[in-house]
Amino acid sequence: MNDILNLLNPWWYGQSFETGIRRTTYYEKLLQALDHKRAVLVVGSRRVGKTTLFYQLIGKLLKTIPKTHILYALMDHPQISSYTVFELLEQFRRQFRHDRKKRLYLFLDEIQYINDWERQIKALTDTENVKIFLSGSASSQILLKSPFLTGRVEKIEVYPLDFKEFLTFRNAKISITESYKFESYFDEYLKIGGYPEYVLKTDPSYFSDLINNILYKDIVSLYQIRNPDLLKDLLLLVADRVGSQTTYAKLASILTLKNDTVKEYMYYLKNTLLVDELPRYSSSRSHRIYGPKKFYIADNGILFHLLGKLSYSQAFEQTLFRHFRRHNEKVGFYYENQKEVDFVLDASSGKEFIEAKYQLQKTLDDVLERYIPIAKSFEAKKITFITRSWEQEKTVDNMKIKVIPLWRILMQN
Repeated sequence: MNDILNLLNPWWYGQSFETGIRRTTYYEKLLQALDHKRAVLVVGSRRVGKTTLFYQLIGKLLKTIPKTHILYALMDHPQISSYTVFELLEQFRRQFRHDRKKRLYLFLDEIQYINDWERQIKALTDTENVKIFLSGSASSQILLKSPFLTGRVEKIEVYPLDFKEFLTFRNAKISITESYKFESYFDEYLKIGGYPEYVLKTDPSYFSDLINNILYKDIVSLYQIRNPDLLKDLLLLVADRVGSQTTYAKLASILTLKNDTVKEYMYYLKNTLLVDELPRYSSSRSHRIYGPKKFYIADNGILFHLLGKLSYSQAFEQTLFRHFRRHNEKVGFYYENQKEVDFVLDASSGKEFIEAKYQLQKTLDDVLERYIPIAKSFEAKKITFITRSWEQEKTVDNMKIKVIPLWRILMQN
């Protein structure tokens, strides 16, 4: 184990290491977490940038902490995964003859590959002078609920790049008089998505490798899926239906699977952050739970890879959905009497109907003829049309109507 740890920790020997482009929001959260005793679990899809965040924090610590007091370990590495966290810490202390009273910093990447890791982290947090940072790309949402971790772990969820981060990674220079550039960069963002490595270097094989890693390492191997091809077929079906209503029964019928099997597989896809779902907005619990759902993919780059083509309208709606999820907005879709609205947002000022329209083909008045009666029946206070470039505001029948480009919303938050 010594050899691989020496390779993974180049700072022990004064060697440089890559820290990448800083994502300020997450970096600041990690810095703040240094002030408490709890372990920190960084959750996110594979290759979303969790390891880079660890390296950035390690780089910061090295300015004030002895270099041999910081350990990074990739827990899914075959030379490490067979060991417990206790054994890893013991080896670390033995290698550098650490005084047990000295504070040590442990960065354990892909912790879900270690059996019984929750119990070990609890014990170390309670009894040892260590600050622990963990990352997980699979099963973390479930494992975090373990009673062993109650009150002992802070969770930080990392997403693909938002639009402002995308502009930073693309080194976009936009002055206050050049707002027209945002539209062009936004179209590029819709097409490329937000996986940091792909944004920097658009390797054609990137998403194929990423999806296979998630499916086979994070689902098939962990859950002993007997027919992984069906899992991939389900993912492809979901991609085809992004932004459209569907049911588990419909997906099961297409795949000739049992309903419960599709629900189980979808649970795995959601747990690895590949897929998310939007329920119907309704006061009826049965409608929300058992009614049709809308499904979305983690990132537009993955979506286009699965579709095998570009679909800006699907990517547009999916980007808006991801914005709501990132900001923990309470949202659902409206569907009554064959009439549908993309999103209903429960805002502090009242319900808001939101339609994603990459291209708004009709005049605003023509569109409003359809939506105002629906909004009134639902007691919504506002209708917002999210567009690619159109901007307008007006009031109709005491209802606020707003048309705004999506890029502007993404830049405001």
